[in-house]
Amino acid sequence: MSDQVPEIRGERALIQRLRNRIGDSGTPSVPFGDDMASLPHVDGNLLWTTDMLMDGTDFDSRVHGWDAIGRKCLAVNLSDCAAMAVQPVACLAAVALSDQLSMNDAETLLTAIDEFGRTFDCPLVGGDTNSWSYPTVVSITVAATVPSGSKPVRRDAARPNDTIWVTGPLGGSILGRHMTFTPRVQLARQIASTLNPHAMMDISDGLALDLSRILDASGCGAILNAADLEAAIHADARQLEARDAISARDHALHDGEDFELIVILPPDAPSDHFRDPGLIPIGTIEATSGLWIADTASARTPIPVRGWEHFR
Repeated sequence: MSDQVPEIRGERALIQRLRNRIGDSGTPSVPFGDDMASLPHVDGNLLWTTDMLMDGTDFDSRVHGWDAIGRKCLAVNLSDCAAMAVQPVACLAAVALSDQLSMNDAETLLTAIDEFGRTFDCPLVGGDTNSWSYPTVVSITVAATVPSGSKPVRRDAARPNDTIWVTGPLGGSILGRHMTFTPRVQLARQIASTLNPHAMMDISDGLALDLSRILDASGCGAILNAADLEAAIHADARQLEARDAISARDHALHDGEDFELIVILPPDAPSDHFRDPGLIPIGTIEATSGLWIADTASARTPIPVRGWEHFR
């Protein structure tokens, strides 16, 4: 019988191992492991984010057109910019194109990246093109600047008694929204300028998993209100519940690819500004670690911290 301890796998575990090995390579304004990395620039810090999307995992070229695929490949990066309330300025695209792809399809993919980027003042300015005999892989890098007079909104400053909000309904994105969502870039800057959020993050891997990342970085816990969470469930999640018998609440907590924002606000944030951005309250930050849901004033149950995670 072996006494060997099973290897802990997953994206979060790998990032922690890298942090332990190379240290915190971030700047004082953005620590290692947040949504974007910050590097000094002559006019201040530039922030960078990169995401790799793979045919068969993040999109399906048998179902989705290459224009929709290009749009999504950039949109997930722009959502990272929204998470920190910064302004994207340019993108690079490195692609490993399937040898089965036509020239027209390849052009459509890259043109869609540029055209969607220009609607956010983030044009495609370069990259690299390769091909191979496997499904297409697209990696995009986005550079962003911090609006004058502001700072990037990090994920490590949530505090007890802060309130937790989301920018839209959650769950069931696989029915189509995972390909068509609009990154909350402008909304994030509005929230940052009017509500002084303590932390923000986009929901790419699921509410429970992504909120737990804020809690881990901030050294605190959270309790969600069941009735409030119910009001934040998307109709798509209820449609999925009818198909797969998984509750709409579970879909809202764990599905991922909603690309709404988790917004952590101080308890004294001006309430008259909440209605305009359409924020939905879902809970509060606590000093005690853990993630919980309360169905009544006295009863709470732990929420499993799971969602989409690579390298599991």
